[in-house]
Amino acid sequence: MELIEKRLDAAGFRLLGISQSIEQLIIDILDKNDTRYLKAIPFLLYKHDVDMVAIYNRTKNPDLFKMILDMTQRIFNEFNIRKTIPAHIEFLGRRLLSGHAMSFNYIEISPSYSEFRDEFELQFRGENKQPLLIDRQKMDAERNLQYWLSQLFTKKEKTIMKRILEEKSISKTDYEYYSRRIKKKLRGILDLQDFAHSLGEKKPHYDDELFLLKKNLENWIAIKLSFKDISIQKYSTIWGDSIYIIFKQKETALSEDQLHNTVIKLTEINNKEVLSLLKKYDSADFT
Repeated sequence: MELIEKRLDAAGFRLLGISQSIEQLIIDILDKNDTRYLKAIPFLLYKHDVDMVAIYNRTKNPDLFKMILDMTQRIFNEFNIRKTIPAHIEFLGRRLLSGHAMSFNYIEISPSYSEFRDEFELQFRGENKQPLLIDRQKMDAERNLQYWLSQLFTKKEKTIMKRILEEKSISKTDYEYYSRRIKKKLRGILDLQDFAHSLGEKKPHYDDELFLLKKNLENWIAIKLSFKDISIQKYSTIWGDSIYIIFKQKETALSEDQLHNTVIKLTEINNKEVLSLLKKYDSADFT
């Protein structure tokens, strides 16, 4: 392993090991100007408190260091890292040259910003696994929350709620809208909590045969009585030879609650499958 690689390890870039001056390590990386090692500098600046002006003054490649500092600040901003990089280090460092401010020339740098950022993220994730996991969990929770809110609230309603939650001012119109519409929905959600909790503990079960019987009886009634859009509410076998059925006819019902009833002799039913199922299910309530 080369000396710089060992010292990178010592600085916390991948491994911990030999102790060395971080400033001198960065200077050596800059002077070597090897793209394999340049990408380590942003992470070293994040991990250690270094004298950046001293590095700028002592390196053979101050312009290169300035470029990397600019990219490092951009990376810190992207990762919400509160660590400031000097914005005009050339004026803090070699300020005068023959009585004049030192000139600064931007250079073509390789690797690119995206490569610097990707390398930093790799190292940052490795050192901050738990916080990043928490961040991902928060992002997932926020994504789920927005999905659930979208099932119940309009975009306008979500915007108003967000402003209220963040304690931001809203207009009088939005306040009236909140009182008239949103608050009622929120009250309804709160009132349904116990119901939702109780329902969530129940395990739904289905019975294909029972609902096949229901469908066949509905079809039979529709033909027999010349009704359309039949929905059976309840039925039960009576007298040992008949079936009593309560049903709705949606198309011609005067109201949603209007019910019809009929009694059918089992001998009138010539569908063997229906008769067989009626022996298994002699009554049912679909309300």
